[in-house]
Amino acid sequence: MAHNVSQDEELLGILRDVATHRFHQGRQVNPNSMLYQTVSVAFERGYLNNATLDDNYSHTLASIDLTKATLTEAGTAKLQALTNTNDNNDGNEAAAATDTDNQPEA
Repeated sequence: MAHNVSQDEELLGILRDVATHRFHQGRQVNPNSMLYQTVSVAFERGYLNNATLDDNYSHTLASIDLTKATLTEAGTAKLQALTNTNDNNDGNEAAAATDTDNQPEA
C-alpha cells in the first residue's frame, strides 16, 4: 500500500542517502514528483554540494544526479535536526492510533 510522506520525511531520506553515498547513478524523474521537488528544495536551501538537477532534460522528465553530492554544514545540521525529530516521533503515531484508553466503553 502506498504511504504518503511529508516533505520533511522525504528530505530526511534524501539527506541520509547522500550522507551514506547511496546514489550510484543519475535518474530521470517527473519534475512534479516529490523526489524532484524535495531534492530541488534541498539544493536551493544549501544542504547539498555537487548535486546536478536539470528540469529541461526532456519534455516530460527531469534529471537528478546525486552520485557526487555531499552534505554541506547546513545539510548535516538539517539531517541531525530531522533525525532528532523523527526519533522523538517514532512509535507515537502508532501508539496514538491504537490507544483505546480514552475511548468510551461500549
